Amino acid sequence: MQEKSQGFMNGFTLKLIAVIAMTIDHIGYIFIDPNTSAYLYFRGIGRIAFPIFCFLIVEGFHHTKSPLNYLFRLSVFALLSEVPFDLAFFGTFFDPNHQNVFVTLALGLACLFCLEEMKSRQWFGIFFAILLTVSFFIQSDYGIGGVLMICMFYITKDSVWVRIILFGLICYVFFGVAELPALASLIFIYLYNNKRGTNKMQWFFYCYYPLHLIILYSINTYLIH
Repeated sequence: MQEKSQGFMNGFTLKLIAVIAMTIDHIGYIFIDPNTSAYLYFRGIGRIAFPIFCFLIVEGFHHTKSPLNYLFRLSVFALLSEVPFDLAFFGTFFDPNHQNVFVTLALGLACLFCLEEMKSRQWFGIFFAILLTVSFFIQSDYGIGGVLMICMFYITKDSVWVRIILFGLICYVFFGVAELPALASLIFIYLYNNKRGTNKMQWFFYCYYPLHLIILYSINTYLIH
């Protein structure tokens, strides 16, 4: 899918949509009875968040002056987010069996670096295979399916139909039918105008993830329970 300049959504707008959808998803997961229709609505809306974040990782990779610095930032926030993630979703200070989504995004970005380098140095395919293996065994949010989704957005920028087909396959194979509402995220991505938008709130988007998890955990623990 060639990202069309006549779209009206820039990178900042997409980030904002993804953050709002993610927050709705987490509110539904933490506070709403899973046996209710409200739970399904909240989680369904939340399905659009992760694919947009994956797409923005690819865009960030294309536009960044230093992929290594970009990877470093993701890795730092993966560490900072682990305790809030485990507290919010598993009620424990640290759960070695689950890692937060920043881990998945960092692995995906590292895979993009390998794919880019493989164009001139094919032996980077070894590192790519190692990263996929790690993402298969590590229990990060969305796991290897999430890493492959990032790679999918990287290799399908010129083909809308290939992107839709691969997107649907990844959702179905790795996440099941419940993830198929995520297809709606492609509508927002299609409306992307290939512009980054304001960069003044860059650190807000990084910090929002661990901070909103701490807030949701605190509300659930100290105000509701």
